[in-house]
Amino acid sequence: MRRHFLYSFCLLCVLSIGKIHAQLKEPSLKELVEAAINKDYRLANQRLDVALTEVDQRLLKEAYLPRVDISGKEAFLFSSFAVKSQEIQIPQLDIDIKTGRNRFSMVSNLVMAGAGGNMLLYSGGKIPHLKRALEEKVKAQTEIMEKDRQEIIGAITAAYDQLALLKQIRLVLDDSEKRLAENKKTADKAFGYGLITKYEHQKIEVAQAQLASKIQDYEGKRTLVLRQLFLLTDVESERLALINNGLNPLEGPLTDNNIENRAELKALDAAIEANRFKIKAEKTWFVPKVQAAASLGYLGLLGGHLSSRDPVSLTGEKLSAGMPNLNILPTFNIGVGFKWDLFDGNQGKREVQKAEIEFSKTKNERKEVEEKLELNLTKSQTDFTSALSQVQVRYKQQETADNALKQATKEYRTGLIKSSQLIDAEEDFQQAALGFIQAVYNQRRSYIDLLKATGNLTIQAIQ
Repeated sequence: MRRHFLYSFCLLCVLSIGKIHAQLKEPSLKELVEAAINKDYRLANQRLDVALTEVDQRLLKEAYLPRVDISGKEAFLFSSFAVKSQEIQIPQLDIDIKTGRNRFSMVSNLVMAGAGGNMLLYSGGKIPHLKRALEEKVKAQTEIMEKDRQEIIGAITAAYDQLALLKQIRLVLDDSEKRLAENKKTADKAFGYGLITKYEHQKIEVAQAQLASKIQDYEGKRTLVLRQLFLLTDVESERLALINNGLNPLEGPLTDNNIENRAELKALDAAIEANRFKIKAEKTWFVPKVQAAASLGYLGLLGGHLSSRDPVSLTGEKLSAGMPNLNILPTFNIGVGFKWDLFDGNQGKREVQKAEIEFSKTKNERKEVEEKLELNLTKSQTDFTSALSQVQVRYKQQETADNALKQATKEYRTGLIKSSQLIDAEEDFQQAALGFIQAVYNQRRSYIDLLKATGNLTIQAIQ
């Protein structure tokens, strides 16, 4: 009963593990690229830059909306003033006021409240030009994002091709391992019969040890590439380990073999247009601006008190009396006004000069970038042509080395050549096979670089 239970439990575990592995699916190149684009932090920040510019666009659209504010203030008011009186004599009324000086002080609570609003009616043409400038700025930022997307495609395809390259290398090494194992058996028999020396017998063992070192190096490189892909995409490592892609030369029609589609040039063209509209906007500094305004207010003096320092002439006593409250309500105004800067200290003129300088700098930058992109395209075309020819040359070398290895294997087993000669043929074949694989990898990279140089690198173009 216990054995039956253990057997059932183990079977359940095996089935569960098999089910889990069955659910894992090898990620496609398209999935890896999309995952990397979604994760890339620089691209995410560029999306935020576009969002900030869009906020600026909304601010300009809302410039014509009315602005309303409410304000209030309560304060303690104190004032002091001196009064000098002249001599006044009226004998008929028995009035005789001598010359005198007195100082009066007044304290009160000041209360102010108000509500106001204003609305821009005409900006002198500045806001429409700034709107167009921001539209071009968004175009430029979007094109720069396309450039970075192509950079991401290049990085992912490079890692993806490296996995295929390593896979082909492992196949070559495995085949060499099998052949060396067979030849080791032959060498063991020959050494047992005294047909070869110990040195010749050890040559096979040394070759096996070197091959084992290459296999270990392969494992390390594959682990590194898989880690790189994980960091770029966040795709599960278990799924990345399932990648089993091939490595074949990339072929396809290379239309539009120029730099007109490069994102950098499109971005700079948009930046030039943005600067052009910026100049037009700054040149409106002298055009009158019109706005409507309205306000409603209240002013009050509460709890006032008036006092004197010396007795006043009429009563002979110091003055100390309360003041009546003063309430002014409402104070209301509404109207339309304009502002015309006839001379602003040359500030507007200097802003125009700065915008024109930025415009010239952007035009110069475009010329420089265009020259560099033309040179890069020429280099990419040359590298692609050279890579194509290298694939053909390396394939012929692999064929020749393969035939030589087959012949050497036959001769070794019949005792016509020594083990050192067989190992030399094996190493020559390894180098030729690995050289052909590397040539195919280089051809794929040069094809992708050429697509990038023309601005036409997409997943569809390389699948």
